[in-house]
Amino acid sequence: MTNKNDKEQMKNYLSCAEVLRKGLQAMLISFLFIPTPTMAQVVDDLPTEPHARQAAECINKAYDYDFFFPFKEDDKMHLTPEQKLDSLKARYNAVARALKKLPKEVRTPYSHLNDLAELNFHIRLLPQDSEELKALENRIDPNDTTGLLVYLPQCFISNHLKGNYDEAWGHDLTDYGLEYIAVMKLYITNPKVKHALLDDCARETLCYGKDYADIDRFWKPFCEYAGEDAAVINDYQYKVDAIKRNKRGTMAPDFAFTDSLGNVHHLSDYRGRRVYIDCWATWCGPCCKEIPFLAQHVEALKGDTSLVILSISMDSNRQAWLRKIRHDRPQWPQMIVDKAQNEALSKAYGISGIPRFIYVAADGSLIDADAFRPSDNDFMERIKDTQH
Repeated sequence: MTNKNDKEQMKNYLSCAEVLRKGLQAMLISFLFIPTPTMAQVVDDLPTEPHARQAAECINKAYDYDFFFPFKEDDKMHLTPEQKLDSLKARYNAVARALKKLPKEVRTPYSHLNDLAELNFHIRLLPQDSEELKALENRIDPNDTTGLLVYLPQCFISNHLKGNYDEAWGHDLTDYGLEYIAVMKLYITNPKVKHALLDDCARETLCYGKDYADIDRFWKPFCEYAGEDAAVINDYQYKVDAIKRNKRGTMAPDFAFTDSLGNVHHLSDYRGRRVYIDCWATWCGPCCKEIPFLAQHVEALKGDTSLVILSISMDSNRQAWLRKIRHDRPQWPQMIVDKAQNEALSKAYGISGIPRFIYVAADGSLIDADAFRPSDNDFMERIKDTQH
């Protein structure tokens, strides 16, 4: 039986952990970095007594990512880089003063987190040619577990990559993944940090690349280095399997989806026509930004009976999807996948993030399992590619 004190302690823990996870996830969003179970363990290692919630809220409020790095500069009051650095210093000092009033067992770990958060933001606010930048980067301890919460080990790895991979994003990222592993081998000794960085390496290499010449050139060395870390291997094996399976010209895996009336459809129902599939969700900002472009193309292609454009929502909230399509009234078929259908679709095509687009030929073979976007300038040219 759980007594009253146990319940109160659990309430404090959940409250503090939720505050940290919510704030830290927002802090990391610009890095396309998704907190893993390791991140949760790092949060769990911090004190969770009532004073800890106060410390967590203080840090989250100070390091407001939207304030320092607004998506659009005109979204917030425009500040110069110098003004942002002044604000960062003031906020760091304010947190430090607030933490001094808390018990030592809370003050010590959260002061360390404050130091690391300031270092993260300071590095990001400096120009790349700044002399101060190098000195700050040298302060990063890549094996500091708490640093994972503010992306510092990942920043360390990035700073030690010698290759220029800017042009590789969206293409074959094998060389990027291999050098990432090589840097890890040189510097990473902390098992928790290693696990988190392995996850980061696999996600970036496999989820932001495509058109791999030979995915095993990355995957085999990755699995060898991961060793007994079966969890991170299992997390991405489905992705590797899909990359190997879904080559251009191979038959597209069939899958099921449902319309707004509850009727179940299958990809194979559209055999005889090319099918361009938009996998999206109402909560996905980048997905919604593609919709106006897709609507323009639907209008331009409405006379082409050899082509079907489908939008398939991966929302878990069916009502949110219904509200949006009833409000927007899109002029092309709108479908949704339930939990089981979502899992089957994601596994078959290795979908780990959306928006995701799939292009299927009239004979059911794949033209592109990770296709071009509606916003791409050459969309109309590529949608007329009927060859597999």
